[in-house]
Amino acid sequence: MKKFNLIILLLIAATGVNAQQIQTGVVGGHLLPSDKQVIIMVNAPDAGTKSLNIFRKYKSYEVSKDQSGTGDFKKQVVVTFPASYSEFKKRAGSSVADEFKIKVKARDDAEAWATLQSGDVQKIGYFFLSKEFLEGIGMMWTDTDIKGNSAATVYRVSGIDAAGKTEVIYTEAVSAVKRVPFPKFKLNRALVADSVVQFTWSVPAPAANPAVFASVYKKSSISKRFTVAAERLIVYNRDDSLHVYFTEKVNPGELLTYYMQPYDMAGNKGASSDPSSHLTKSFKSIATITGLKVKDTTNALYLSWNALPRQAVYSGIQILKSRSAQKDFVVADTLAPNAVNYLDRKVLPNMVYYYQVRPLLVPYPGFKMLPTATANGSMQVKNERPSKPGGLTAKQDSTRFIVLSWDKNPELDLFAYYVLRGTSAKDMQVISPPIRDTVYRDSLKYLNGATQYVYAVQVMNLAQNMSDISAPVGIRPLKAQYVASPAGVQSRWADRAVSLKWENTVAVYDNVIGYIVFRREKGQPFFKMISKVERLPFFRDTLATPGKTYEYGVTSVDAFANQSLLSSLTELTVPTYDFISPPSDFYLINKTDGIQLTWPGNDKGNDYVVYRKAVTAKSFSKVSDVKNAVTYVDKTVQPGVLYVYKITAMLNKVESNAGQEKAIRRAK
Repeated sequence: MKKFNLIILLLIAATGVNAQQIQTGVVGGHLLPSDKQVIIMVNAPDAGTKSLNIFRKYKSYEVSKDQSGTGDFKKQVVVTFPASYSEFKKRAGSSVADEFKIKVKARDDAEAWATLQSGDVQKIGYFFLSKEFLEGIGMMWTDTDIKGNSAATVYRVSGIDAAGKTEVIYTEAVSAVKRVPFPKFKLNRALVADSVVQFTWSVPAPAANPAVFASVYKKSSISKRFTVAAERLIVYNRDDSLHVYFTEKVNPGELLTYYMQPYDMAGNKGASSDPSSHLTKSFKSIATITGLKVKDTTNALYLSWNALPRQAVYSGIQILKSRSAQKDFVVADTLAPNAVNYLDRKVLPNMVYYYQVRPLLVPYPGFKMLPTATANGSMQVKNERPSKPGGLTAKQDSTRFIVLSWDKNPELDLFAYYVLRGTSAKDMQVISPPIRDTVYRDSLKYLNGATQYVYAVQVMNLAQNMSDISAPVGIRPLKAQYVASPAGVQSRWADRAVSLKWENTVAVYDNVIGYIVFRREKGQPFFKMISKVERLPFFRDTLATPGKTYEYGVTSVDAFANQSLLSSLTELTVPTYDFISPPSDFYLINKTDGIQLTWPGNDKGNDYVVYRKAVTAKSFSKVSDVKNAVTYVDKTVQPGVLYVYKITAMLNKVESNAGQEKAIRRAK
């Protein structure tokens, strides 16, 4: 196996692997399998050798395969060293052969052939990283006919010497090849300029690393999918970490996204790095707005400028505006980065306006605010009516006001708005003073709750020209009326709930549509609503807590959600007997260390309280709380005293009534 260690670090596989393949690879060995091929290491120099004389002992190598693992080997290929440089060129391809000739500084094929025959590892150098080169010199062979392969498939490589004698070098099954996970690379360093990008992806070196090469993929902001930017990058080890370095020339101003994916010598691919996006632009070379002009046009000022370069660094164009040349600039609008003009209709006649226009940049480290281009202009006097207001709405926000709101008019030379009201669109009068806002509150004090009112808005400009009346809107006020409280509220305990009933106010008053029930624990200051609007004059409270005393009240509700005052209160203490009962019986026995009490368990819990008194005492005293048990030994008794005991049950901090009482005399 050690014979192949040198080549393991020099090989490359040139096959595409399905992205869904399990992300494990092979570190090295005789066989390098993937899901589309199996690379067979035919031969290799001894580790540490300076010469590549791999055909010194054997003149050729035979590769055989036992596809089913039954011992039936069939010859696949006989591998030899090329007989000439032209044969090497035919095997490896013209591009590899020509590049090799340039690398070794050979003047012709003869000199290149001599270097190849010498097997000088130092001169051959990085060509050990070319699959085509290694296959061309007979160091490896790739089996692409693997559809019938399985884990039982076995390969055998035999050496054949000059006399034709055959010797088996190794036999190995595909199942013997160990697969290990790929490491997950992360972007470690990124240098981005106008015309070049440089990236380094890194990961701490694992104990066993199948990642030998990497592909880099990229996508621009206008592309739908990633494409290959680099296919064969070497994964190198430095400072106990694995690194992949990539650089390429780019166009200025592009927004590019990159990621890398490692793969092993057989073409098995690992997990991709997370994609990262980068702008290929230096802040110093970003263009600003040029050629800004302001021109008077109909009812507006027209701004124009030269187009910005079509680059991804721009996120928009900002228009700032002021009536002063030095201060008080506010943002008037933000346009797309490809905009070359802007029409400002929000201007007053004969008023000079100052504009600043600048590009906005995407958020990116090192990018700051760009300087602005400046220009000014004014609009000639126009004698036109303002546009009629739009977006009028009317709603009642309380029992006191109708609130009207509308959209702000685009004109800047407006004096005020006026609100009109009537009972129809043909019968409306101005009811408001001049309004500078777009909201008006009309009091309900003099409005009739049974009448439908119609509202509209009109606006006047500084030249006292009135607009047309807006589209009208109608609304009927909801005015509060007297709501009678329910009478005769009663409560009782029945069927494990508090049952409430009261006078049927709905049947007596036309405006009452239902009731709402309120409850509070006695002694508390506030009531809590415990029902929705009930249509019938009764209610069952199933959530009352045993042992607590509650006060209940009821209000009536009309169709406009107005409520009456709270009714007179009814009070009820929730009994405990429906929830928990004391033990049905218990037993007393004199024990050495005290009096033992034993009782049958309760199906609603095993928490109890034991009470005791001397027969001559007037009242019981609590002896103990018994948690989760049905027996207790009273060790505090005195000899010869006659004691009486009783037991209660506890459930959720509620104590039942006491059960029967029993007496026992403590033995002397």
